[in-house]
Amino acid sequence: MNRKQLTGAGLAALILIGMNFIPGTPALSAAGIRTICMLIAFLVLLIAGSFRLMYICFILLGLMPLLGVAPTFADAVSGFGNPLILFVIASFGIAAAFTELPLARRILVAILRRFGKNVKFILLAIMCSTAIISGLVSSVPTCAVFLTIALSFLDLYDDPDDKKRTGRTFMIAIPVATMIGSITTPIASTINLLALSFLEELTGTTITFVQWMAAGIPIMIVTLPVAWWIILKVHSPAEISGEMVKKFIDGLSIPKRVTRPEINVLIITGIMMALWITSSWVRSINIVVVTLLGVCAYCIPQLNALKFDSFVKNIGWDPVFLFATLLSLGSLMHLNGVSEWMISLMPVLVAPTPLVIAFGAVLFFAMLLIIPIAPSLVPIMAPSMVALALGAGSSPEIMMLMVAICGCCCFLLPLDTVPLLSYGKGYFSFKDMFVSSLPIQAFIIIVTSLWLTVIGYAFGML
Repeated sequence: MNRKQLTGAGLAALILIGMNFIPGTPALSAAGIRTICMLIAFLVLLIAGSFRLMYICFILLGLMPLLGVAPTFADAVSGFGNPLILFVIASFGIAAAFTELPLARRILVAILRRFGKNVKFILLAIMCSTAIISGLVSSVPTCAVFLTIALSFLDLYDDPDDKKRTGRTFMIAIPVATMIGSITTPIASTINLLALSFLEELTGTTITFVQWMAAGIPIMIVTLPVAWWIILKVHSPAEISGEMVKKFIDGLSIPKRVTRPEINVLIITGIMMALWITSSWVRSINIVVVTLLGVCAYCIPQLNALKFDSFVKNIGWDPVFLFATLLSLGSLMHLNGVSEWMISLMPVLVAPTPLVIAFGAVLFFAMLLIIPIAPSLVPIMAPSMVALALGAGSSPEIMMLMVAICGCCCFLLPLDTVPLLSYGKGYFSFKDMFVSSLPIQAFIIIVTSLWLTVIGYAFGML
């Protein structure tokens, strides 16, 4: 362990020991205080990277009943009983089906042949392809696939300075596009699922698939080209000849004709999408059940769309355990009175709905600078955002949509899992990402506050 990891482990241990000496108050019980301290220790270990993520989850789950955070071990692991856990696992099957077949590259080549005239439009084509795929496939594998494609494009540069300059542009743009694309559907990100879970737990209401798409898709369509334009203005890439561009496109070798496995994946995914959308009106259709059966259909041997062994191999157990642990912590925050205490602290804001949404978005993005791991921030901010909406006479559903959108777009600093993938390539610094991402997030705040107000009135939420 390095110094940062050791410091994080030591600080977390001090928090876990010290919380036992903090007495409860009339507003917040001792169990509530220990729940907050447990969450802080969890965040410290995550940010410091003291242990592997799944191991950190094991530690906290085991300590919860021992330290009085959870009444029983069953309460500590309650998040693992949430049906959304199976959905997260199944989502890796969707990711495997799309990434192991040339579907992602086929979409990219189709866009490149139409718009890939120079480096700037190649970047736009890659960003558009990334955002489209990210609406169905989880962010990490989507980003990884298109980073590989971008790195192959950078190999066309002979001049090291031009390669570094262009690499900075592409390595910032791809995670940004990935995260913007993940706002389009509720299935695209665990952050969206967390927001839905906490909305239902706090208010008993939910957001339908169609409502989410009506909110997320227009915001993505408007934001993506603006993000592209801003990144190019801040970090302009070096141009190369048209012959080199053609060489890159030709080098993205894919079968000329769509293969039978690809067709099968598209058909099954199309059926799944139709059922997901239909669930907005036919409540007996369960999104999780549709996803599970859809992934099972991928794995039918005769269809040759996805081998079950490949599906199992592609499951990322770290995010699964993180998601389940956060669900458990969220339930314990509600059980131990932390949610009610946080709600009581939120001031009443008397303002038009767009300003209320904008205030919540600014607050959420500001908190991301302190807690740069969006999935961990959602359970902390959810009660306060619901209270902010209710106090202002607004809609909790709209506010949780805002939380999910801002949580998905946590690219101000390369500390979340997705931007860390490209940061590790060594092409850009923290400052490089900050100066290009700040205006993008400011634009997201404006667009989100205006469009979600329209969506709220259109669907009777306001």
